[in-house]
Amino acid sequence: MAAAEKRAFIVSFNGLVDLLAIAPFFLAGFDTRWLRLLRWLRLLRVLKLQTHILEATVAERTRELADKNAALERAQAQIKAELDVARALQMAILPAAFPATAGCDAAARMIPATTMGGDFYDFIELPDGRIGLVIADVSGKGVPAAFFMAVARTNLRDLAAHHADPGACLAETNEVLCTQNPLDLFVTVFYCVFDPESGVLTYANGGHNPPYVHHPDGSVETLDGAGGLALGVMPGVVFPDHTTRLLPGDRLLLYTDGVTEAFNPSDEAYGTQRLLAEVQAPGDGAAAALIERICRSVTSFAGTAPQSDDITLTVLTRKAP
Repeated sequence: MAAAEKRAFIVSFNGLVDLLAIAPFFLAGFDTRWLRLLRWLRLLRVLKLQTHILEATVAERTRELADKNAALERAQAQIKAELDVARALQMAILPAAFPATAGCDAAARMIPATTMGGDFYDFIELPDGRIGLVIADVSGKGVPAAFFMAVARTNLRDLAAHHADPGACLAETNEVLCTQNPLDLFVTVFYCVFDPESGVLTYANGGHNPPYVHHPDGSVETLDGAGGLALGVMPGVVFPDHTTRLLPGDRLLLYTDGVTEAFNPSDEAYGTQRLLAEVQAPGDGAAAALIERICRSVTSFAGTAPQSDDITLTVLTRKAP
């Protein structure tokens, strides 16, 4: 290694040591090999100094990494706290109870797969004592799906008061969502209007899973009338209306595919047959009790497998007089 100041190095102690250490190779008959020990001692001193510098550098980098990890943990804690508040607000906008209506019993539950969910349900009080029931599933998960869920729910609820027919309400909601969809998300929706006095149920389906009607004799009917596309995909979609009648004792079950597509550790889906078995099983006829039974069944089936999608259920029972 070349010294920056050659003259200063030559007359320095380290320079003299280096000179004496190599003298035996140039001075015949003069044995100065013992002086090499000085050079070795010098090298050891240099190595010790380098080790000290390296240890100090490592300690400094370790402190910097610890500070950055602490800052990251604080940022993550803040994000989690904000998401927890957002989740609480999201759950708060969903109705806690079915409108007090004579002759009806209804309940609903939404279990998000992540901090915030894309599913939603709604009970809407309409003119003449009718009740609107909504169940929906936004594509995707997390914060984007949750925001689109809020937009879809708000628009549908506002437009429901201006459209007696579910199909017309879905059509106009779809038009609005197509203009408020920068992330190209979509939402499947089943919307029905129930008249508690007559039992008439009018419904329209926007690409959602067909609901089931469980009759008192144990049979199950699928409301699989023709429907339209999911909302938010393209404008100009038509959503046909269909009509049926709920007789006393009939139970209407609305659900999202987070129920039937729940998987166990063996990657087996819960499926519609297990869902129908819970619907047809004898037991408490209350709507809330059926939802609780289905949720327990799905949880038991999934076991240790993580929840892959939001789970949402709504049950409406027309009570016997």
